[in-house]
Amino acid sequence: MFKIEDTIGDVILISFRNHEDLKDFGITAPAAHYLVKGIDQVGLWLEHPGIILSKTEDKDGKPIPEDDIVREKVEANFLVRWDNIKSVMHYPDREGYDFPSEFSIDVGFKK
Repeated sequence: MFKIEDTIGDVILISFRNHEDLKDFGITAPAAHYLVKGIDQVGLWLEHPGIILSKTEDKDGKPIPEDDIVREKVEANFLVRWDNIKSVMHYPDREGYDFPSEFSIDVGFKK
């Protein structure tokens, strides 16, 4: 039997009931592929596809020239509440989508 917990660490296709709820996070598509980072009682934690932070004004509030703006890609996760999930599709054994569970990786000291 497959459980939603088995998707942690895998890429899934998720369809949102209302993707407008996520627009503040830059999520604009009604369905997309995301890496599942965790699961809790509130919903699914997904890896954000990419947040770029940039400072566009100097300390005096004046605009920084476009060529001098420094952009930084920041890793982030976001929560999708269970009530905002329409459906999920998982790809068992598909390369690049299904990764080994950290619980089934053979690591540690051996006798």
